[in-house]
Amino acid sequence: MFQIAGAFSRMRRFRRLRIWLAAAVVGTQLAMVTGMLPSGHTGRAWADDTTASHNNLRTGWDPNEPGLSPAVVGGGRFGQKFSTAVNGKTYAQPLVVGSMLIVATENDWVYGLNATTGHIVWQRSLGTPYHITSCAALTPNIGVTGSPVYDAANGNVYLIAQVMSSTGPTYRMFGLKAKTGKLITGPLIHGTATNKPGFAFSPTQELQRPGLLLMNGWIYAAFGSHCDSRPYTGFVAGVNVGSGRETLWADETGATDGLAGIWQSGSGLMSDGPGRIFFASGNGTDPAPGPGSPPGGHLGESVVRLAVQPSGSLVARDFFSPANAPALDTKDIDLGSGGPVGLPFGTRADPDLLVQAGKDGRLFMLNRDHLGGREQGPHGTDAAVGVFGPFKGEWNHPAAFADTPTLTPADSAAAHDFIYYLGTGDRLRILKAGVTGSGTPTLTDVANTANYFGYSSGAPVVTSNGTTASSAVVWDVYASGPYGGDGTLRAYRAVPPGSCTGAAPCAPRPIWSASIGTAVKFEIPAVSNGMVYVAAAGHVLGFGSTAPPARTAGRGRPSS
Repeated sequence: MFQIAGAFSRMRRFRRLRIWLAAAVVGTQLAMVTGMLPSGHTGRAWADDTTASHNNLRTGWDPNEPGLSPAVVGGGRFGQKFSTAVNGKTYAQPLVVGSMLIVATENDWVYGLNATTGHIVWQRSLGTPYHITSCAALTPNIGVTGSPVYDAANGNVYLIAQVMSSTGPTYRMFGLKAKTGKLITGPLIHGTATNKPGFAFSPTQELQRPGLLLMNGWIYAAFGSHCDSRPYTGFVAGVNVGSGRETLWADETGATDGLAGIWQSGSGLMSDGPGRIFFASGNGTDPAPGPGSPPGGHLGESVVRLAVQPSGSLVARDFFSPANAPALDTKDIDLGSGGPVGLPFGTRADPDLLVQAGKDGRLFMLNRDHLGGREQGPHGTDAAVGVFGPFKGEWNHPAAFADTPTLTPADSAAAHDFIYYLGTGDRLRILKAGVTGSGTPTLTDVANTANYFGYSSGAPVVTSNGTTASSAVVWDVYASGPYGGDGTLRAYRAVPPGSCTGAAPCAPRPIWSASIGTAVKFEIPAVSNGMVYVAAAGHVLGFGSTAPPARTAGRGRPSS
């Protein structure tokens, strides 16, 4: 397996970031960089949405949507185009592959819908889901929870499903042809952790919640817990799609094993390049104070960077954990209620940044190459690039938009680099990125929506026409509370006027909204080719332009 040889130099990673953002302007280039262009697809296939939050950095940003401009969305001819019933709740983000919308449910059903009409083209049952009624989290059935991923190399959609067998619940990887739904049964997720021989994975205790990651022919999945029922441990599993070879890694391997689940409220495992995987863990046994590298055997309340070895196995290379991690544990204030997001912008000193937030509402900005360990700042504080907030607690993850890949003191005021942060029970906050005279990154809260979002509301996504600031729209699913009541898809201008400042923040209102019924927890909308897709209880809805096709003149009369 291809892996990074040693470590990329800072210049090479900076160049990769510039290439990634430049590719955002040209859709086909972006698809080539991220590996998301289905083979044989032409035309608008570059706008496909083939992984959780649109890309492996998990920015939620689709820069190839000229048909979703504020003028179109707020122009009175944008609305619901279909609502299709499916068998079960859909917590996994739908995928868009060419003309097909792929939907997977907690009842272990997978659908291929016409992405324009919502018509069911194919449907497949994967088996009987795990039935749980003893907790108030995801109930009563556990089937497909983590967002699937599409592999353009073979035309397959891959997912991890919990399926009942004669001996109890199991986890199995499945592949399905995106066009036909032809089912390819993959291996069971089972075995012991390579970093602690004899420490076995238990499908009865583990929940596969985060979105899947495709990297170099391997599918990676992370696991937390069902209902916080002990014993459980955070696991990362890898399956090679060609050979079926598997690997398992655990984030707690010390004398006291347990907890530190990886759930991220559905946010996907993050990667910024081959051989590098990032995740955030919940409450467990925390790392001792010390440098981020090499990590020890306890990685609760941490952001962790894994490296893929030539054998396919995983090893932890770096971590960050808040200085007050023990206090977070005591109060069940998980850092890992949110997932890490790799930013599409940086500074000359820190070109490779990520942000991470959890239940306590602090937004940590970290260097992806040197995460910071624990208590490594002055006087035992956090060695983060920046700490912002606290805002309200985060479930899932922020989104990002950028037109300036490298912020400098000279250009940061005019730049349109933003992070979109949604805490539970809070407004959607638009944070403008900047840099001080000494080159330190900053975030300023310049706009807060007039509306408050209840617990279980979704993760933001952003659409735009390249890096044109005036074209950008931020989307989110509102829910009034933990049971998804009053579910509403809302759209806002993503870039506020320059007059909005930290001292005088603006209060943007929706340019468009639509009821979706009962929303599902922390859902991530899918966007592609001028359409926005969201899941509701037992339905999947598609929204787009309802204007009739434009007519063109021909031989003195309207064309037919």
